Amino acid sequence: MPTHRKQVEDEIEQEVESLIDENRVVGFSDAVFAFAATLLVLKIDLPQLEAAQVETALPAAIFQLWPQYFANIVSFLLIGYYWVNHHALFHMFKKFDMTIVWMNTIFLICISFIPFPVDLFGTYSSVPAVVMFYSASLALAGLIMAAMWWYGSGRGKLVDPKMSSRKIRYYLIRNLIAPVVFALSIPLVIVDPILARVSWALIFFGVVWVNKAYKLKHMSKIEEMLA
Repeated sequence: MPTHRKQVEDEIEQEVESLIDENRVVGFSDAVFAFAATLLVLKIDLPQLEAAQVETALPAAIFQLWPQYFANIVSFLLIGYYWVNHHALFHMFKKFDMTIVWMNTIFLICISFIPFPVDLFGTYSSVPAVVMFYSASLALAGLIMAAMWWYGSGRGKLVDPKMSSRKIRYYLIRNLIAPVVFALSIPLVIVDPILARVSWALIFFGVVWVNKAYKLKHMSKIEEMLA
């Protein structure tokens, strides 16, 4: 027989869960993603030229901004990648508790912070410490999202208890690919900053590999038949 205290705690937990509106949590998250992605474009500096130099020097000045373009493109793709994964995870959460809400809030803080290291990277891309800071910032955001899935899927706490361990493991690995690649690129910066940047392409190959290895579409069809 559960104690009176346990009953009260369960009632409070159920009341808190009922107060958390999924649409508001997801809507707020989407707004932060959109804000961060939009802010990236504003971080590209306009060439500072005299009026007499515009016709002759503008093309070269625009080309010299390529580190900012590179940082913008990579960061925008990563924000999009995190957004897709975030949408998938919250679609599979059947309920919410205050822990996952606060974890999501910390994750969104990291996403909203991304334009700052992007600005640094675009301006000082040849400085090893800046590349390391940029990599660490993107890795931290991904690790927190992976932690959200680890917490939410643990023992079927927030997901469907019938969800297979294979599907849970797939999404955990998928969410770890980007942060692990960025984390491993940090020591590479000491060896060669360019090599570190090239290693970021492993994220694409990692996603292709995990999708192929787990055959998610086939797996999902089987689970729908068993549901």
